[in-house]
Amino acid sequence: MKEQNRILIVEDELITAASIIELLEEEEYTITGPAKTAAEALAICENMETPPLIALCDINIKGPINGTELAVELKKRYQCEIIFLTAYTDQKSLKDAFSSEPVMYVVKPYSDTQLLVAIQMAFHKLLVKENKETTKNLELTKRETEIAQLVAEGMSTKQIASRLSISVETVKTHRRRMLQKNNINSFPHLVYLMNREI
Repeated sequence: MKEQNRILIVEDELITAASIIELLEEEEYTITGPAKTAAEALAICENMETPPLIALCDINIKGPINGTELAVELKKRYQCEIIFLTAYTDQKSLKDAFSSEPVMYVVKPYSDTQLLVAIQMAFHKLLVKENKETTKNLELTKRETEIAQLVAEGMSTKQIASRLSISVETVKTHRRRMLQKNNINSFPHLVYLMNREI
């Protein structure tokens, strides 16, 4: 399952990188990085057996190559989808960013929900591109449907547990069970199929 969820983090602020990694690992994504420079990001990708599907890129990173130039290179070499995380909203930054056709341009400070929705959208774009199976009758209980819908809305496992007054482990168990019984290997794929049914 986790091979379907590979995300590269390119962020030179270690506290920001650590909080992103903590959130995404909690949501059972496979994280590579964090890379602090473009050279480091490319080296990580070159040494991976299977490259990342999504890159979360800060625009203002250390070194001679900035995040927008790196994004173009990552897309060209590995066809990964790009999500920019940045404090910059000036016209030049936006214009440079758009050259790599990112899925989303998330402005700092952002919420966990904004980041998780951006990731859902990136996986949706990948699944459409791969022409993944779009018709499948999902077997979900009422509670599983409720959890899947909250995930689709960008809620984290902790937020869902709090909303439904259940434990984080119970949410994770429900998520794993949904994948197993529907023979799906990633939660973004399940959300993608669920959205097609609506």
